[in-house]
Amino acid sequence: MRLEDAVVGEEAPFGGGAFWRVVAEASAVWPDAELFHREYLEALGGPFFPEACGFAPLKALRTARLERICYLDIETTGLRMSPLFLVGLMYTAGGSLVVDQLFARDYSEEEAVLGFLAECIPRFDILVTFNGISFDVPYIQERMTVHRTSFAPPPVHIDLLPIARRVVGGKTPNHRLQTLEMHFCKRKRVGDIAGADIPGAYHEFVRTHDAKDMANIIHHNRLDLVTMLQLVTVFLSDRAD
Repeated sequence: MRLEDAVVGEEAPFGGGAFWRVVAEASAVWPDAELFHREYLEALGGPFFPEACGFAPLKALRTARLERICYLDIETTGLRMSPLFLVGLMYTAGGSLVVDQLFARDYSEEEAVLGFLAECIPRFDILVTFNGISFDVPYIQERMTVHRTSFAPPPVHIDLLPIARRVVGGKTPNHRLQTLEMHFCKRKRVGDIAGADIPGAYHEFVRTHDAKDMANIIHHNRLDLVTMLQLVTVFLSDRAD
């Protein structure tokens, strides 16, 4: 299966290279996207004061310009110092929730993905991740160093993992994103590719050019992004029980 048949997107030239860019309004991906985006906006503007319940890091979201908030999640080819191949971004633009994914079709396109990311990230004031302080951002910075590109993340970084650990405590068996998704979003993923299988699936795609698993990886990344947004909604709405 060709990539263009498996994943609708377009080639995005950058610098001396290019990558595959997949941009979609969330409403085109999930039928209930407008509902959870509206709930998110209501939570941002609601009366709840997060510092009263251990959610102090989320307070910055309530005063930021909506279009200056970016959710980020990456997919990599293995452990540290191996290439990353997908950067997922989610933000509000023109009143709609947008999922913007930067996909390297082979290892050589990582440089174009990272260069584009370095150029677009300054338009955001707040970065929201899940374990991004320990993993995503350091990983990006290491890979930027390999390509002699500098990366300056937004001035405010909200990592949802330590917030979840403090708030949820022992209410869930662990604090993995999908566990929190089941507990708070009442959603269990069906047919989702396991995170541990993603590097191998990508290596196989590079070797064979068969993109049959790439749509699943793109969808996995999207689900991680939207789950982060829904966790923010739950936490700001004081529904974390």
